[in-house]
Amino acid sequence: MSHDPFSGLPSQLPSDDIKQLAKAQFAGSAERFVASPLHRLGDDLLQMVSLAKLSGTERVLDVATGGGHTALAFSRHAKEVVASDLTPRMLEVAAQFVAEHQQDNVRFVLADAEALPFPDADFDVVTARLAPHHFPSPARFVQQVARVLRPGGRFILDDNMAPEDDELDAFMDRFERWRDPSHVRAHRMSAWRTLCESVGLRITEVTPLAKKVYPFDEWTERMRLPSQQTRALSDWLLQASAHCRDFFDVRESDGKVVSLCATFGILVATKP
Repeated sequence: MSHDPFSGLPSQLPSDDIKQLAKAQFAGSAERFVASPLHRLGDDLLQMVSLAKLSGTERVLDVATGGGHTALAFSRHAKEVVASDLTPRMLEVAAQFVAEHQQDNVRFVLADAEALPFPDADFDVVTARLAPHHFPSPARFVQQVARVLRPGGRFILDDNMAPEDDELDAFMDRFERWRDPSHVRAHRMSAWRTLCESVGLRITEVTPLAKKVYPFDEWTERMRLPSQQTRALSDWLLQASAHCRDFFDVRESDGKVVSLCATFGILVATKP
């Protein structure tokens, strides 16, 4: 049976409803995302900056900036960073976070990733980290990226991405959506490649998928998952096939999940 990279477990909500749900989810968890070790720390931030090959003169757009971690990292090596997000509260806490680190070359803009309010060819670099799995239409997002990039500009995408295995793909997408209903889809790297190439971007680098640990309690509390649902998710993970439990390194103690892993990848594409 052939596999459609954009199928799997599609959301039943219309696009606008997904965006409203995401805004509500992230407005209530904004401070948690600033403090989250997954978002605040990690070699992937340094890797993204390295892959951007910045000279110090670039204008960078960070789409769905969240807590502002990517914007801050790039602001130290670029002329200017525009940090955009759909959620006003996220922009507020991101601005505070960046200000605390005494960076004054970051501007914050309320923006939908699928309808960016910027002119054509306005940026040298566009970044998106740990957010595109929330976008209802990744195709529209990538079209917007290609539009606002200058010729020769780079797009650097860093997100949780599903393995190229149907069972593992479906399993990961299920636990991500269970924990966060505003999660739309953890796409495969092959799907992101197809999307980028369809709008004329040229893939220049793809990293192997890397596993990152989710400490179960912190991971579920960050999105304020109700205790009954948290326990049900833990039980479901423990009942998974050996193939899924082993791959995602589901660990338990006293009959409860204490941690699991998910897979992440980085893609770099350039605009001819």
